[in-house]
Amino acid sequence: MNRRDFLRTVGSAALAGSLIGQKTSWANGTQERTPAQPFRKGVWAQMREFLISPEQIAQRMDRLAEGGVSLIVPGADKPGMLMPDGRRGVHWASNLTTVSPDYPDWDPLKVVIEKCRERDIDVHVWLRCFKSPGIKGPWREQHPETEAQFPTLWGPNKYQGGWACAMQPRVQKRLFDLFREIHERYHPAGLHLDFIRTGDQCMCDYCTAQMARVGIDIHEVTGRYADDRWRWLMTATHGMLRKYGVRTVVGKGELDPVLVDEELDQWLQWRNDRMSAFVAQMHAYTQKHGMELSAAVKYFWPRQVPTGAQDWVRWGRENLVDYMMVMNYTPDVELVARVTSETITLLQDSKVQHWPGLGRSVNWAPSPEALAEQIHIVRSLGTPGVIIFQEPSMTDADFPMLKRI
Repeated sequence: MNRRDFLRTVGSAALAGSLIGQKTSWANGTQERTPAQPFRKGVWAQMREFLISPEQIAQRMDRLAEGGVSLIVPGADKPGMLMPDGRRGVHWASNLTTVSPDYPDWDPLKVVIEKCRERDIDVHVWLRCFKSPGIKGPWREQHPETEAQFPTLWGPNKYQGGWACAMQPRVQKRLFDLFREIHERYHPAGLHLDFIRTGDQCMCDYCTAQMARVGIDIHEVTGRYADDRWRWLMTATHGMLRKYGVRTVVGKGELDPVLVDEELDQWLQWRNDRMSAFVAQMHAYTQKHGMELSAAVKYFWPRQVPTGAQDWVRWGRENLVDYMMVMNYTPDVELVARVTSETITLLQDSKVQHWPGLGRSVNWAPSPEALAEQIHIVRSLGTPGVIIFQEPSMTDADFPMLKRI
């Protein structure tokens, strides 16, 4: 099977529909919804876009409310202005990490939450998780061993140096503490996990030692594929398909018996377990404090799971998040329909709300009519809501369109 065929088959709707042991409440690809259930709309944004004035923030929130938006997800740690020493800070009033010098004396995140609360708009604050500036800078300098080490067998790794090792307990505790500070300081309606993945498969000393305890040399395992990264990815993906009982996706309905590597499967399962444990910890915390937990995830499951440890199907089945926001930024309406249908089936036995993430960004700026077409598609498939990336890229013409939907 060539690369193109593999992508097409693994990404096909058959993947979702072929999971064994699933019950279905879907007819003709559409979930039955009660007419009274409202269709909700949300937007992502960056806190650096709100470093304006309280009056201007109120005007922005008025525009959202008039468009029927009931959820905004602001990112509080998109790197801000450079410090004199070359570091970047975060966009909330943190006592745990460096605050960006462009963050004003008054507190924009506090104002955003207050103005949204006045307009019945929920706020889920997001961090870039294991890529967060709060895990870099002085804290990284104190704990250099926490930097993720990615394989370079296949050439320079573009993610090198940009991520912390998500498997390490110290890193997970640091990220949890950053989220907890946001909750205790601002009391938002929810917290949001973005970049809730690992960048690539980490091979740091901690990961190496943990797998050595069970007799697996991850460097030797990776070395088996030194001449063919694609074979590594295919073998790892087949391991995920076997785990979930998929039998009608690859080829003519059978998984390739040659693509089996039990040690690779065991290593990747350990990574998935570690990531899922953090998500579970976050969900337990938000539930305890009356908040919601949402997550932005990549749509091409399961192919990205080996590199990112982002097994969001598991998070859905175990109800570890309240909202699953599957990012699908594309002008291709057929892709929007297919990915939405796949995700619906993958999550059909969970309680999680699936809100497709659609693109309205600087990379692709659809007309209000084109964006409306995509929203109508995902709504017709039975999703309870939609979220758009991102609010600063939206125009005045988008909000009347949203109000009509």
